[in-house]
Amino acid sequence: MSISPRLVGAALLTTALSSPTLAYATALQEQTPVAEPTPSDANEANSVQAEPTAPAAAEEEQVDISVPGGEIVVTGRRDRNLEKASQQVISVLSSAEIARTGEGNIAGALGRVTGLSVVGSGYVYVRGLGDRYSLALLNGSPLPSPEPLKRVVPLDLFPSSVIASSLVQKSYSANYPGEFGGGVINLTTKAVSKEPFLSFGFGTSGDSETTGKIGYTYFGSKSDWSGYDNGARDKPAALQAFLDSGKRLSDGTVDSQAIASQVVTSRNAALQRWNNLPLNGSASLSGAKSWDIGDTTVGIIATLGYSNKWQSRQPRQQRSLSADLSTIESDFLGLTTENRVVLNGLAGLGLEFGDNKIRWTNLYIHDTVKQARLSTGRQNQTTVDRMRQSTAWYERQLTNTQLVGEFKITPELSLDLRGSYANSKRKAPFELFFEYVRSNASADPLGDYYVNRLNNGNGG
Repeated sequence: MSISPRLVGAALLTTALSSPTLAYATALQEQTPVAEPTPSDANEANSVQAEPTAPAAAEEEQVDISVPGGEIVVTGRRDRNLEKASQQVISVLSSAEIARTGEGNIAGALGRVTGLSVVGSGYVYVRGLGDRYSLALLNGSPLPSPEPLKRVVPLDLFPSSVIASSLVQKSYSANYPGEFGGGVINLTTKAVSKEPFLSFGFGTSGDSETTGKIGYTYFGSKSDWSGYDNGARDKPAALQAFLDSGKRLSDGTVDSQAIASQVVTSRNAALQRWNNLPLNGSASLSGAKSWDIGDTTVGIIATLGYSNKWQSRQPRQQRSLSADLSTIESDFLGLTTENRVVLNGLAGLGLEFGDNKIRWTNLYIHDTVKQARLSTGRQNQTTVDRMRQSTAWYERQLTNTQLVGEFKITPELSLDLRGSYANSKRKAPFELFFEYVRSNASADPLGDYYVNRLNNGNGG
């Protein structure tokens, strides 16, 4: 098929517009002279070649478009309330909530939890059940009781300053021992803080029933203000010799007067009247610091606290021998004053590396109550007045050291190790009781005076 020269020229012209290089090669083949491309033609050709990369640059550019509903935000919420998230029935008190109660010990703070009540000297009743139905734990480990006839430690021993949180669980779970019927109370001590701090505090308080009012006390020893006896209440030599002899008082060969003269002294038996009882006082010192050593964090924490409080009560004690309580056998009105001194300390060492934690906690609590009581009344429906006085010293001590290791071996496997040693003591030396009698008889030369006849109350 023959092609006219005019069509050949048109085809060459079209090819040159698309690609100058191809047009130049075709011109050489046809031996047809073609003008060399000008710089403007070269620039135009380059712009044509760069056009395919322009859409990629347009795709990388971020376009801001404002339309209703153009942005969708997905949010989530984490429930940090353990009471709602737990499958058991629990109540949790944080350190902030404990501080807001204003109580000096954890027993008073727990008394504000629903379903709990404090009875006596810091014994917590859960759901109305007695203290023997409860279980007290410190950092998950059981605690011994300093009371000889109790299995549960009185929680008024623990000052609120050393407790980070308190958890009360009223139903069973596998992570707690099952030896409770009412509930388990787990106290968690303060852990090592990652932020260093040093704090000092002191306070004073009083109440309308005790502060500035009349109370009773006795001398005891010079160091009673510290809660420790300086040896004045140690066993007297005569009493120790009698105990070592193995004899009985009924043998008739024991010098009971020598023993009594050393046990009953003006230092621990003479009741003193205090017209203006002082204010309560307390002081605390705490601090913590941590260090980062590579991927390991080492921290220490220490707290020290002291409190001295006074409390007076005016109880009335009555006893009836009839079933309908119509006949009063004895009726006494008394005044009891207690001076309570608490010294506590906590020292902790923590180690964290990765997801693993090791914590060593040492706790020391020394709680002392110095008690003096005076009461007057009558018994056996007679006209004889009786005055009873008693002095006592109750010293309780708890020492606890605990080592806890929490290791995360794999994302699905973790190991929790706990070991603790606890020791509790109770001392109650020289609990003395005396009764004085006033006969009110005209024939008795001492009928207008309270007299102790040293006959154990027999014969008036």
